[in-house]
Amino acid sequence: MKNVETIDLKLIRPNRSQPRLAFYEKPLQELADSIRENGLLQPIVVRRSGDGYELIAGERRYRAHELLGYPTIEAIVLEKNDDESADLALIENMQREDLSAIEEARAMQHILETRNLTQAELAKQLGYRQSTVANKLRLLRLAPELQEDIARGALSERHARALLKVSSEFQERVAKTIIEKNYTVKEAEDYIENLTNYHSRKERGVSNNIRIGMNTMKKAYELCRQSGLDASYSETEYAGEVKIVVRFKK
Repeated sequence: MKNVETIDLKLIRPNRSQPRLAFYEKPLQELADSIRENGLLQPIVVRRSGDGYELIAGERRYRAHELLGYPTIEAIVLEKNDDESADLALIENMQREDLSAIEEARAMQHILETRNLTQAELAKQLGYRQSTVANKLRLLRLAPELQEDIARGALSERHARALLKVSSEFQERVAKTIIEKNYTVKEAEDYIENLTNYHSRKERGVSNNIRIGMNTMKKAYELCRQSGLDASYSETEYAGEVKIVVRFKK
């Protein structure tokens, strides 16, 4: 393999466009143990930068070497500019480092913004369909807490895409249920569909005939108040009915 060098770890700095957001301790230790037993099977990828090097791909391998206390690491040295380095960091990491869907989405968004590319152009570079890029980018509409759940593996990409069908005010609550009950994707989709249908039926029912009746009752209550009666009024909506309570003081 050409351009492979043995480089001092102290001369390598992280990539500013590194797609990976989190490096969890247990998987990193497992990788370090594997490298100790089997050696480094795939060199990291770097580019020359100033008097040292910048990582393009392989930060987990680099960190595992640090964890082992190894002073050097094998690296493929490429001559790339900032834009090319950012593109390669995304592509290499997706192919070799098992990025989470959120890490991919954020890296894609960064490249789209900094390179002024269209989704179609980015998809072509990555070997994806445009719809795949669009679906991953949609995940960035989720709340930051849910994005973290995806990044750490508590929610899969398909679970997250199902959550996009839920109103933003309920997404965290629904996600918590999915995680706690360890729903499969199909179970999560069915759960969300039932919730959506329930709320849809509830809104349709209240918005038509029931709403007219509620308004009539409220007007009657207001007339009582205007006549000097000491009264209180409350409404409670249930799945199939609306409960209205009017209380009069003696």
